[in-house]
Amino acid sequence: MVVVSLLCLWGSIESFDLESANRQQSSVVSTQIMRFEPVLSVVPAGAELGYLTDVPARGAGLALFLTAQYALAPRLLERSPAHEWVLGDFRRAADFAEVGQLHGLHLQQDFGNGVVLFRKEH
Repeated sequence: MVVVSLLCLWGSIESFDLESANRQQSSVVSTQIMRFEPVLSVVPAGAELGYLTDVPARGAGLALFLTAQYALAPRLLERSPAHEWVLGDFRRAADFAEVGQLHGLHLQQDFGNGVVLFRKEH
């Protein structure tokens, strides 16, 4: 009887931990959707955009990129600055115009909260 009770308690704790992780993941997606919402009115639905960030590509950086892809769909987002339009997704304050120039891009619009839109310089 004690073993069954302990297994039930363990199952409850595991279920709570899983639910907490799901809630946190859902929060990240919701935050990204809100951050990128202003971009949707500027960039046409069929557009292909590059992607620049200051977050390393692995771990959190991959999660942020994937949620950005989701938030901007049906626009195609590719992890490369070699596009006419490039989305900047930054976590730290910076001189975004200078960041763009390093990649041959012009700062088109700063939406705040680390979200910027670059355009290829001609």
